[in-house]
Amino acid sequence: MVFQDPYGSLNPRIRIGDAIGEALLDHGIASKAEVRERVLEVLSLCGLAPYHYDRFPHEFSGGQRRRIGIARAIVLNPEFIVADEPVSALDVSIQAQIINLLRDLQERSGLTYLFISHDLSIVEHLCSRIGVLYLGSLVELADRDDLFLRPQHPYTKASLSAVPIPDPAVKRERIVLKGDIPSPANPPKGCKFHTRCPVAAEICREQAPSFRDLGGGHFAACHLV
Repeated sequence: MVFQDPYGSLNPRIRIGDAIGEALLDHGIASKAEVRERVLEVLSLCGLAPYHYDRFPHEFSGGQRRRIGIARAIVLNPEFIVADEPVSALDVSIQAQIINLLRDLQERSGLTYLFISHDLSIVEHLCSRIGVLYLGSLVELADRDDLFLRPQHPYTKASLSAVPIPDPAVKRERIVLKGDIPSPANPPKGCKFHTRCPVAAEICREQAPSFRDLGGGHFAACHLV
C-alpha cells in the first residue's frame, strides 16, 4: 500500500530506514543484519540517498516522503501495489518525477498497480485499464484508449470533459453537472447518479442499472447505453 498522506503514515519517532525495514522483520524475510542492506538498495531504487536511512520524517520534503512511501511498499518485492492518490498535493514537476518512478519500478519488477486518483490526465498517462466510480459504485470499466475515445456513462463523459487540453486551439464541450453530490451513506433510489445526470430517464429514478458488457472488455452501468 502507498498511502495518500505519506507523513501521516510514518511514525515521527522512527528513523526512515527502520520504518522501511520493519516489514522485512515482521514477515521474517530478513535478519537484522540483512535489513540495512535491503533498505539501502530500495532507497537507491526510489531516488533517495544512503544518508537518508538515519533521518526522521520531518526532515524530508513532500516529494521525498512520497518516495519513502513507495520504498516501504516495494521492500517486500510485491506483485501488486495499491497506490492511493500517490501524487496529490505535489507541484507538476514533482508529480512527473513520482509518476516516472512508478513506471520505472513497474518495468523493472513487473508490478501491477491499483492506482486511485481524481486526476484523469495522470490516470491516462499511467494506467492501462480504468474503472470509474461514483458514490462507491463502479459505473464504467474499459481499456484506457477505449474509455477516453468512447466513454459511455454520463458521469464518465462529464469527468473527461473537465480534463485540460494543452493545445489552446482544441475546443472541448464542457459538461457541467448540477446539484450536490448525495451522501454515500444515504444514496438515491435507482441509479445513484440520476439526481445529477443530464440525460436521466424515469427508469433511472426507479431501478438501479446492471453492470453490462458492451463488448471488447468495455462495461458500463447505465440504462441508456
